Amino acid sequence: MEKNKDILRYYREELKWEPPFADILAKYSPDALEGYFTMRKSIQDGELPRKTAELIFTILDSLDNEVSGAKAHAVAAVEAGLTVGELVEAFNIVTIVKGINVLCKTGIDAIMAAEERFNEIKKQAK
Repeated sequence: MEKNKDILRYYREELKWEPPFADILAKYSPDALEGYFTMRKSIQDGELPRKTAELIFTILDSLDNEVSGAKAHAVAAVEAGLTVGELVEAFNIVTIVKGINVLCKTGIDAIMAAEERFNEIKKQAK
C-alpha cells in the first residue's frame, strides 16, 4: 500500500498531474498500477531524452483527445528543456498527417499550458 502512495505522489509532484486511472488502480488493482508505473519509469530512465519522451506522450494523448494528459506531458516536456517552438512544430507534423482537428481540440490547450510553464521558468531564471 505504501508503494501505491509513492506512485501517486510521483504523478502529483513529478508530472503535476493526477491521471484519472491512478486512484482507481491503487484502490482495486494495485499490481496493475505498479506494473504501469514500472513501464512509465523505464521510459523516463530510458534511451530517449526526457523532453522527447514527454513530447511523444503529449502528441499521443492529443491524438486520443486526452486534454489533461496532453497538458501535463507538454509541461513536463518544457521542464525537461523542450521549447514551445519545438512543441508547435510537432503539432504541425500531426496536422499534416492527421488534420487540423488534433491541434484545435487538444493541441492548443497543450501548447498554452507549455507556454505558461515556459514563461514561469523564464521568470524564475531572472
